[in-house]
Amino acid sequence: MTITQDGMDAVSRSLFMPVMFMLDFGMFQYLVPVYYPRRHERRVQMLLLASFIGFASHVYFEHDVETMLAFNDISEACAQLTFLIQITLIGHAVRAKVKLRSITWFTYAAEALILLDWVNMLASAVEAAGVDVGDGLHVFSNVLESVTLTFVPIFRFYYLSLSSSFRQVLSERKLEMLCYFLVATHEDVFIVLEHATGVSWEYAQGIYMRSTIVTCILLNLRQKARPGVAPSRRMA
Repeated sequence: MTITQDGMDAVSRSLFMPVMFMLDFGMFQYLVPVYYPRRHERRVQMLLLASFIGFASHVYFEHDVETMLAFNDISEACAQLTFLIQITLIGHAVRAKVKLRSITWFTYAAEALILLDWVNMLASAVEAAGVDVGDGLHVFSNVLESVTLTFVPIFRFYYLSLSSSFRQVLSERKLEMLCYFLVATHEDVFIVLEHATGVSWEYAQGIYMRSTIVTCILLNLRQKARPGVAPSRRMA
């Protein structure tokens, strides 16, 4: 059976986009009760706003393909922001307890990436409004996505290794490491599929990325809930 772009677009509208909406909305539902007590903090407000925009941008299912892609870019930028801001919040908590220059620089780098991701999201919103922003935006967006999703696991497992050896972290969190690796490399398998089929797998890739991000967050939640986990490690 030959896969055509029209067929893929039809499946994207009827299946992939609703699934992405459910994943993004589920993430928002998870974040609101978890972070509601800290709702007055600026970074928490940014986190909840990014998560809200992430699922709200899926409401426009019925537009043409180009507009759908532009709104999907908004949603993906918000998914990256949600992932990155969560790690940054933990990084600030670690920085308050561990006075290391490296943690400070990692946190500054995370803040810079947050700013760039917001710029990227706003540029995608301008494109969705019908303004021609050129191919440069897509190159910038792809590079920023790769940098952001590579930075997050490096930062996370670096500060985890401060409270115990890296070998112990590797032993205790193999599945979590695998999931973070899958997030960072989520595009690779779909690049191969696109090359092999000549069809864009953009929305299937979106489901895969969101699923791995959700898994990472749920694994972290399970780790925090484990009995016997020290309070100093629960913040991670």
